[in-house]
Amino acid sequence: MKKIFTLAYPTLRPADAGFIEEFRRQHDGQQRLAKAHFTVAFGCAGLDEQAYLRHVEEVARSQAPIAFVCRYAMLGADTAQAYAYLVPDEGCSRLSRLHDALYRQMLAPALRLDIPYVPHITIGSSSNRALMKSLCDELNRGDIDIPGSVERLTVAALENGVLTDLTSFPLAG
Repeated sequence: MKKIFTLAYPTLRPADAGFIEEFRRQHDGQQRLAKAHFTVAFGCAGLDEQAYLRHVEEVARSQAPIAFVCRYAMLGADTAQAYAYLVPDEGCSRLSRLHDALYRQMLAPALRLDIPYVPHITIGSSSNRALMKSLCDELNRGDIDIPGSVERLTVAALENGVLTDLTSFPLAG
């Protein structure tokens, strides 16, 4: 079943981008799906794809680029996996409002009200929760300081375990 996502690939300093991708290569089995990103709208199936693209384009036109700084590695978890997230200090509220804007209109029925949205870049995943917690603790002892910006929204499709970027729209508000 095809699912459509909206991602925000950050613009990062080359050294920070290299650090994140190397960390993901070592600690995130899902890193092969996509480059480091913020997921701003989670996978939805059964939507009119053209209407979805128009909706994302409208939202992108209404939003300005977002500067952020990640200074915290946070443990995340679901029923099967634990995750290491990079979470922004600066830019967190603007990324959250971008998520909120996407979940209006056609995506409103898909909004998950049972879990909070926390903007993040996933950099690790494992069924070993203690390992993910120790990686977060280690990163936090090192005083993380990763500035960047989000300048575009990318619509991607996940089908048969392959994520394909379909198109992107500049944040132009």
